[in-house]
Amino acid sequence: MSEQEAPSSEAIVEEIKRQLEADPALKTWLNKFNKFHQDYFIQHYAEAKRRALMFPDMYVDEFRPMNKEFNELARKSLETIQQMKLFNIQCEWRTGKLKLPFVTLCCDFVVFGRRIMECPFVPPVSWEEVEHYCRFLESPESDDIEFYKYAEWQNYDAIKEEAASETPPTYPYIKAWFRFYQAHHGTEYLLNLPNVKGEKEDYYTKIGYEDVSSKRPPHVHNPEFDKPSPNHYEDAMDFARCYETPEQAEIIINHIKWEKHFGDHEQYDSLYEYLKLVTETIPFVEHEDWKEALRLTVVRFKKRKIIEALPRVWRQYHKSIGDDPEAYLQRRMAEADKDIVVALDEYGSRGPDIKWILEGRRVLGEPLNLDDWGNDEL
Repeated sequence: MSEQEAPSSEAIVEEIKRQLEADPALKTWLNKFNKFHQDYFIQHYAEAKRRALMFPDMYVDEFRPMNKEFNELARKSLETIQQMKLFNIQCEWRTGKLKLPFVTLCCDFVVFGRRIMECPFVPPVSWEEVEHYCRFLESPESDDIEFYKYAEWQNYDAIKEEAASETPPTYPYIKAWFRFYQAHHGTEYLLNLPNVKGEKEDYYTKIGYEDVSSKRPPHVHNPEFDKPSPNHYEDAMDFARCYETPEQAEIIINHIKWEKHFGDHEQYDSLYEYLKLVTETIPFVEHEDWKEALRLTVVRFKKRKIIEALPRVWRQYHKSIGDDPEAYLQRRMAEADKDIVVALDEYGSRGPDIKWILEGRRVLGEPLNLDDWGNDEL
């Protein structure tokens, strides 16, 4: 073997076995076990040690990402706390009685919501707020949490509508967190405050849109849009029954049913695969539906791990804040660029709103800018 040539896996295992068998301590330790299985144990241990030495990061690659995941979800939890505070600020701002730097339009809250930790006027997360959020995670009210689903936390109209509705919400997690927070802090009244700012924007937008629409060619209705789109499952099976031979139709229909069943259960395969990576014993949540039991088992495991991660994540966050949150907030406000909302608007969210408001101002003979916007009320 040349100096550059690495020893084979078998050679490494044999060397480890030689070292083990020469160690008197191992012989003493093995005496308490069946001697007919001691050689197998040494072989198995040597192979495990060889893998550990050759691939020292295997544990990190396979299992440590789960710790990284919980740290990231804990950071998102801090964002969730801030989203609630920003939404409450938005409710007060919409009354027209609260002036905020950097905010001109309702859509500016959507922009700040997408970069919530960069919003300069929301106070830092306190430890008391973290404890309160942990109580929310411990409650069954948070069982509908969707860890990675994108949500518009600052969509005022949608959130207000869903808060008053008993129908299943689009974002049940937002509704559950808002209700939990509001019940604890007594802020339910904020959703009932007058929406002066929003109504003013709607007024100008309506005028601008109607004026532009009146100058367009009349809309010709296409009756094709009245027809439903075919369903890839039920309608496909109906088609097979109508246009295939009975024998072929049966084969095709069974295949379509299998595809639908597989598609409906694919997410549960992912949940099961996730649980296989969990190295600790966790209780399986009882439920009459095994699919919901599996989902709840994963959700509650993740919630518990988030609760465990939150203290260390908050401590890291708090180091960047300092011991004086008020001074930190003042510093952030002073350092923020006056056009921060424009810089943060990476998706161009403000563009359509500004366009129609300015169209409305044009119709009413007002300046075609927003320089004086907000200085008067509707």
